[in-house]
Amino acid sequence: MKLFAVKKRSLLLIAGLVWMFAGFMVMKTGYPFLIKSNSIGLILLGSLIIFLIFYLKIFSKLVKKHEIRIRGYEEERVAFWKFFDIKQYIIIAFMMSGGILIRYYHLAPDWFIAFFYSGLGFALFSCGTRFIARYFKFDIA
Repeated sequence: MKLFAVKKRSLLLIAGLVWMFAGFMVMKTGYPFLIKSNSIGLILLGSLIIFLIFYLKIFSKLVKKHEIRIRGYEEERVAFWKFFDIKQYIIIAFMMSGGILIRYYHLAPDWFIAFFYSGLGFALFSCGTRFIARYFKFDIA
């Protein structure tokens, strides 16, 4: 276990990098649908709404929740995968599987994927930067 242990502060950096990577990949998935769209203005407005919902109402709260959990670890060094708890890993697996199935079976129109993935990806990426900011402020708080 010590081989895979990192300082608990580093979990915030790992989480930030993972969230930023995930956000980039989600945005990258939505981009081809975005550029094919005939109504780019509406798509961007929809993306902004999705971003605000996920960033403000869901992901920002998760960043805070995970930081509190990470700070609460008794030991100073913990396994690197503990930047998320088991519930979060299950949610991620469900969301990724659902997204793949929706695109594979064409269960949603292209315009939906364009605005939803763009907004969701940017919200993920933005909250990744919040994790990294908390990494740098870890000893201050």
